[in-house]
Amino acid sequence: MHLLVRKRLVALLLPMLLPVLGLLVAAVWLGYSVAAQIAAYPGQPPHWGDVLVAALPALVMLLLLAAMAHLAARNALAPWITLAQSVQARSPKDLGQIAIAPEDPMEVRTMAEALNRLFARAHAERNAQQRFIADAAHQLRTPLAALQSQVEAWALMAHAAPEKTIHLPAQQVDQLRQASRRTTQLANQLLALSRVDSRLGQGEAAQRVDLKSLCETLLESFLDSALEKGLDLGLEAESAHVSGHEWLLRELISNLLDNAIKYTPAGGQVTLRCGKHVGDERQVRAYVEVEDDGPGVPVGEYTRLTQRFYRVPGAQAEGTGLGLAIAEEIAQEHGAALYFGKGANEAGMKVQLLFGE
Repeated sequence: MHLLVRKRLVALLLPMLLPVLGLLVAAVWLGYSVAAQIAAYPGQPPHWGDVLVAALPALVMLLLLAAMAHLAARNALAPWITLAQSVQARSPKDLGQIAIAPEDPMEVRTMAEALNRLFARAHAERNAQQRFIADAAHQLRTPLAALQSQVEAWALMAHAAPEKTIHLPAQQVDQLRQASRRTTQLANQLLALSRVDSRLGQGEAAQRVDLKSLCETLLESFLDSALEKGLDLGLEAESAHVSGHEWLLRELISNLLDNAIKYTPAGGQVTLRCGKHVGDERQVRAYVEVEDDGPGVPVGEYTRLTQRFYRVPGAQAEGTGLGLAIAEEIAQEHGAALYFGKGANEAGMKVQLLFGE
């Protein structure tokens, strides 16, 4: 790479070499002519007319060579100036590709291609953000409309009642509570996804993360919800460390545990594991695994589980379809991958997060 840069630099400066050398020769000739005229009349004031006549060829050469040097520099920098003007004239919303001419120098084409790649990524991120906003608005519209219609109906009933009060059955109150919980969960998941997207783009420095300690902390935080549902929540942890962002990995594992607890029926079992996995080629890789003995997911649905807002048809538990999408983005940021499979005895679901080397 350094050799290529040196070659291109030499190719850029070579056309200017002759004018620069000519300028040096003309300057030396001019100085020599002036000194010779002064030496010809020692002790007397120099005849500046003779000096000017002797130096005139050198002055003309200086002017010509200066013009040649200017033209050479202008021709060498012209493609860069054109590229800079093209970028500067763009609107902030214009992420179209920069036109690249075959006759442009290699270094200019390389810079233009790098800018085009940057524009392409920015365009893809903008489209993804627009899709996210549209999807979020669509997902929030349904539960909010249900809440509003229910509350409006109760308000009309209350105003129509003689005492301006009504008595609500416990079933309707439970339905309202479930709808509000789902709306709150969806809003929290959307905020989490937005936070993950924004923080991943900032390029924070990775740190050493202790997976065993992280899993132990998460087990304690999910223990109450598992006991409330009558689940056996266990931990099988071995020492393992990875390079990454602890708060992001906490979000990822939390989503996996939340899904397992949510979809596993009462009396079931959920196990959180972490440690080191030895691959077929004797490669040692850290992993985190969540396994349950719930209803599981058909194998044909595995490839769609990480799509935003996607929910498996027939799923009984309430969900937003964002948990695994968030987990997938965090996994990719850490050079890891999510793998889905059957649990023990071909029952339930097992989700494994396998890190790179």
